[in-house]
Amino acid sequence: MTDTPISHAQPDVYAAAHAGAALYDSSARGRVWMRDRDRAALLHRLSTNHIERLQPGEGTETVLTTPIGRIIDLLDVYCLEDGLLLVTSPGQGATIYGYLRKNIFFNDRVKVEDAGATLGEVTLYGPRAAALLATRGIAAAELAPRGIAVATWEDAPLYVAGAAPIGGSGYRLMAPPAVLERLGATLAAAGAVWLDAATYDVLRVEHGYGAFGRELSQEYIPLETGLWSAVSFNKGCYVGQEIIARMESRGRLARQLRGLRFAARPELPAEATMPLARLDAEGKEAGDLTSLVDSPRYGLIGLGYVRTAHAAPGTILHVAGSRVEVAALPFDDAGALRDV
Repeated sequence: MTDTPISHAQPDVYAAAHAGAALYDSSARGRVWMRDRDRAALLHRLSTNHIERLQPGEGTETVLTTPIGRIIDLLDVYCLEDGLLLVTSPGQGATIYGYLRKNIFFNDRVKVEDAGATLGEVTLYGPRAAALLATRGIAAAELAPRGIAVATWEDAPLYVAGAAPIGGSGYRLMAPPAVLERLGATLAAAGAVWLDAATYDVLRVEHGYGAFGRELSQEYIPLETGLWSAVSFNKGCYVGQEIIARMESRGRLARQLRGLRFAARPELPAEATMPLARLDAEGKEAGDLTSLVDSPRYGLIGLGYVRTAHAAPGTILHVAGSRVEVAALPFDDAGALRDV
């Protein structure tokens, strides 16, 4: 048995994300337009959050769920005067486009467009991100956490939208691919560092953000994933609403997404499968390990779904020959677990 590869951060890139500005090529995410009269009503009845009350310039997270409340995908939804712009998980643009089209009823006035090829996307992270954009005439500092504004770059529309923050802030930039390529080069020349996939994975785990196919899948329910802000409990019916409302009203979650601090590297198979390994408490199954990275700040850490009985921070569990401590998310500076 050999070890599953673990993401390691490049020190200079990691430092830029925490102290400067870092650019990430997020074009693998899908981008889907919803237009016409019933666009908000359709997404409202298919997903967990209150879409119909969004005003132009506003945005929110929402989750598409199955009839039994399981996660199809986590979306960022941005409201503009002429439509809703949806951003999906990486690789899910075509799937979500097809899912939306399949759920348009005969009397719905909704037009859905896959914009993955016409709109490119990069995300700028870090405490200096807004200031760096300002040097290029792009105002972002006053943008709401999930807000969106339309600017112009090289005579083309540029959508500047709030994204889940890393290092203090996050700004999603969407424009025609050729225009966006030049904008990215300009921002890099002004001091932004390009963020590689492995370093991004480390930062993602530190912040407790789920990844599609790992923490975000039809194995899990949004409340178990900690996506409370993506769920409205007073909007009325939507697909999967009954299961999610029942979990909330009874206050009973079978498992919860938690951070994990490792004392030593666990012995995992060379080929990663989901879950990566089972967590156990005194020989009894206690949950699943879903992500594992090596953080410059926190040491060897991961994400996992832990049965609620064992989910309190500080609880000691075991996984694949290693001792682990349950941690709250996002990770803090308490330090990595050490063998005693």
